[in-house]
Amino acid sequence: MLYLESFTHRVTLAEIISRWMVNQAQPGDVRQIKKIVNFNSYMSRVWVDALVRQLLRQLHGSEAPQIIARTKGELKDFVVDHPTYSNARIAEMCDRYRRFPEDFYRETPLDGSYYVLNHDGPPRFVACSRIKHFRRIAEKGSRRIVDFMLSRIRINADALAEERARSMGIAKNQLVSSPEQMADEFRHAERRVIKSIKRGTIQAGLPVLAIPDVVGAKLIVEDADYPRLLAALKATGVCEVLEEERHTGNYKAVNLRIAYTVPRDLLAAFPPSGPYRRVLEFRGFDPATLRNEYLEFVEQGDDRVLVEIIVANFQEYLESELGRCMHEERVLSQRAHPDYQGHLSTNVRHLMDYILGLCLGPDIPEITDVPLKLWVKYMPDTIEHLMRACYLPDDLFFDAVLEVPVAEA
Repeated sequence: MLYLESFTHRVTLAEIISRWMVNQAQPGDVRQIKKIVNFNSYMSRVWVDALVRQLLRQLHGSEAPQIIARTKGELKDFVVDHPTYSNARIAEMCDRYRRFPEDFYRETPLDGSYYVLNHDGPPRFVACSRIKHFRRIAEKGSRRIVDFMLSRIRINADALAEERARSMGIAKNQLVSSPEQMADEFRHAERRVIKSIKRGTIQAGLPVLAIPDVVGAKLIVEDADYPRLLAALKATGVCEVLEEERHTGNYKAVNLRIAYTVPRDLLAAFPPSGPYRRVLEFRGFDPATLRNEYLEFVEQGDDRVLVEIIVANFQEYLESELGRCMHEERVLSQRAHPDYQGHLSTNVRHLMDYILGLCLGPDIPEITDVPLKLWVKYMPDTIEHLMRACYLPDDLFFDAVLEVPVAEA
């Protein structure tokens, strides 16, 4: 079902999500989800940094220090203050950023790093990497699921129109439908899909819905050096280019889909420690068994993961951060799309939020009845209560009987 390609144990996670969509949770699911999401979240930091450093050594012949970034503003500030080169367009973008920094979503949280070369001149930005935040994974995953469901609904609505035309003795292309009739057929078709979810019969038709960019990197490579990058990827011996997609128009870049051999020895040599270990302990992992649990997870995981590498020259990179195709505005445009505003679409997103929210909470509950069902209509207050329960125990304080003394007359 929902296939997070940058994760190991991704098939198990996809199967659990598929079952939870039709309220078929099983004992042990929450523990499995927490292990897959949290261990992969840690492991991916290790292996994506190793991969980026290896490629930069191949391209530039020296080490590029890693700098942790917690907001997009930190990254945007650096590239504006240290442009690789300048021309009229770059100067225009940088000047506007300096004059109106509040227009550039500087507070957007970032779970990532950027890499800087310091030799032969001033510091130069050469790459960045990032792990998608849980909310973005939930959002992107829900869109994949919703797109599939809407395609099913439209097929069903088309079949209903075909039936109506046949009952009238005409071809479907001769059918004249009022907006009210089309809306009614769409609602009826949606009801069919909702019924198949409620009965659990939709599972048989669920395809693999891949999310390839949970872990990603961006490399700044000028156009003439692109063949050298392909050679560097090949020279690693652990990367295979599966797909090369060229973007044109507002944003010119190359999107490479890479199969990367998991560096098990490296991951085993650096089990979670320090702050990462404390985070995992807070999220319900037993300190006494955490190390062995992690090592077993690494050993039993998939041999390869998929990672997205975006290749752009410096000017096009600035376009994606400051210019005509700013990433944050693309995200906002996607969120505003009417296809993702209906109650079924909203429920899918909330269910994904809830599943990933469980991974952040301190408890590992046994869930055999999924508290958020796709076919039920909910008030936002209900969703807020369910999400809060992922992080906090029940409101025992407010449920307690308060023994308020009765005032005497």
